[in-house]
Parts: sequence; structure tokens; C-alpha cells
Amino acid sequence: MHNVLIIDDEPWAREVIKSLGEWEQLQLAIAGEAEDGKSGLRFIQEHAPHIVVTDMRMPGVDGVELLKQINEQFPLLKIIVMSGYDDFMYLKQAIKSRAVEYLLKPVDPVELNDALRKCVEELNALQKSEEGPHRILPLLFSSVPQTDRYLALKQRALAALFELNKPSVLHTLGKIEALVAEAFPEGLKAEQLERLELDFKATLEQYLADYESLGSGSLAMLQEEQGRLSVSLTETIGRIGRMYSEAIDRMEALQKTKGNLVIAEVKGYLDKHYLEPIALESVAHQFYVSKEHLSRSFKAAVGENLTEYIIRKRMEKAREMLLMPHVSIKEAARLTGYTELPYFHRVFKKHFGVTPGEMQSGK
Repeated sequence: MHNVLIIDDEPWAREVIKSLGEWEQLQLAIAGEAEDGKSGLRFIQEHAPHIVVTDMRMPGVDGVELLKQINEQFPLLKIIVMSGYDDFMYLKQAIKSRAVEYLLKPVDPVELNDALRKCVEELNALQKSEEGPHRILPLLFSSVPQTDRYLALKQRALAALFELNKPSVLHTLGKIEALVAEAFPEGLKAEQLERLELDFKATLEQYLADYESLGSGSLAMLQEEQGRLSVSLTETIGRIGRMYSEAIDRMEALQKTKGNLVIAEVKGYLDKHYLEPIALESVAHQFYVSKEHLSRSFKAAVGENLTEYIIRKRMEKAREMLLMPHVSIKEAARLTGYTELPYFHRVFKKHFGVTPGEMQSGK
């Protein structure tokens, strides 16, 4: 059962959402209500709901600031945004904060429940991954928000590892050290330090298992570190950082010398960044391969070249936005990376066979 917080400054609006949701069928429970962003953040900190359904126009801490705070403090929290206004700023912030859905008032019950269902599916998938056979619970934090923050940072470190982004890995580990130090002001015992280190070693072993070509040298590196005992949190985080950095160095060296390319990683990178300015050269540089090698490998594995893949993703997102009430063609173009409206029109017409305006009108 997942808990839901509803935030809206109008009591009747909160009642509408409560009446429209298929709570029992979706195995959801309304954990509480809040009338503004400030009280909503306080509720999240105290009760750690799994899903937030929030309005954007509120007194005090409005929806824009609320989404920024949630994205920074509670990155695993699922967000559904509501707005009764045709406001580009709100839609843009919702996308930046990775909101599951952007609903326009009056809220359509089918759209609301589809969004709630998507939240449940994502939460269940995350829970399943965390309950896998290799899961290690390193520390027992005193609050659910601290636990969620730790898990989110660990996930961010793993993502940076897959991106071979050493500065991001070390920066994230620094945040983890600060979080643990704050949660355990009296310090960690030797057993707790060991469990923390084993948690990150298990994650690294999973990463290395996906790249058998790294060879036994990387596993030997883990065994060598395992024989040592940490005496402080800083030392433990430092050792984790060295192991992750060494794995990144080995992968970079391997890719530079052999041109090894994992297309699933390339697709993951594109899925994350396709709304940003991106080109074949920048992606090739990201994965330490030549443009020619990347282009041939991607086309062979996916069936379309990299540029076609990016355009398709952008056009699908643009169509999704254009089918939303009150989203203008200009806004849809800007949010999908097109600054020149005539060019957006040409690409859209070529992709779908109709103009953006015809798509909006349903012709």
C-alpha cells in the first residue's frame, strides 16, 4: 500500500481529487492533505508519503518552489502536477522535476487514475529492485526521509558509475558522507562502517558483472580492499571512492583501446538527455568511441540511426504535449529542444504527416 498526499489551497479541490481517485483498486491510501507548499513539505518530512498530487498556484511556497524542494530533498517521491492555468513556467518546472504527469483542471478522472497507476508501477519496480537477492541494508536510519535520501543518493552514484562520470561519483559520495554524519552524530561503530562499505561493494560487483571483459583484475581489487578495516566514516567513503574510481578508469581504458560499446547504455543516455542539445559527436565523446563506430553499432542494434532515434523521441514528446489542452505549439517546440518554430513544423510534418496545428485540432 502506497500513501498519497494531496496539496491544494482550495478545500473543495482536494475533495474532488479524493472523490475521483480509484484508491482501493490501485492499492493507494490518502495519507493527508495540505493547503500550501510549506505545510506540504512539512508533511512530507514527517510522514514520507510515496506520491504527491499538487496544485501549482498556492500562497506562500507555490508549486514551482515546492517541486524544486521535492526534487532536491526527496528524489524518489512521485509527483503529479495539477494546474488550472495555461502557464509555460509550470509545465517547464514539472518536466525539470520529472513529474509523472501534468494535469490541467478540471482534472479528468481517467487521466488522474492513469497517472496514479503509472506512479504505482514505478514505485513497485523500484521496490522490487531494492528487495533483490543482493540487497544489503547497511544502516538503520532514524527516519524514512533519511532512508529515502540515502537510497536515492546510492542510485545516483550508480548512475554516475554507468556514465563513467568520476567527479559525479565522488560528489555524490560526499553528499552521502554528510547525510550519514548528520544522521549519526555520535559516529558509526565498526560493524556499521563495514555494512556501509559492503552495500556499495555489492553495487559495484553488480556493475562489474555486467562487464565481464573488465577481467578478474577488478574483482581482485575488491578483494584487496575487503581485507582492510576502516576506522572512520571518512576513511570508508574514501575507500568506496577509490574502488569506484578504479572501475571507471579501467572501463575508460578498455573503451579507448578496444572501442567497446554497450548500446543499452547509449540508449539510456539518449533517453535521459534527448530534450537537450545533443549531437553524434558529443555522444561519441561521452562513450570514448569514434563517430563512425557509434553510428554503425547503434544502427545495427536499434534499426535506426542515432539522429533518427533522438528526433523520434522528441516528436513523441511533442505530440504528447500538443494533445494537452492549452499547450501552445511554440511551448511544445521549446520544451522539445526546437528554438526555431518553422523548423519544428517541418520536422513534425515529416514525422507524423500532419502539422502541429492539425495534430492539436484532431484533423
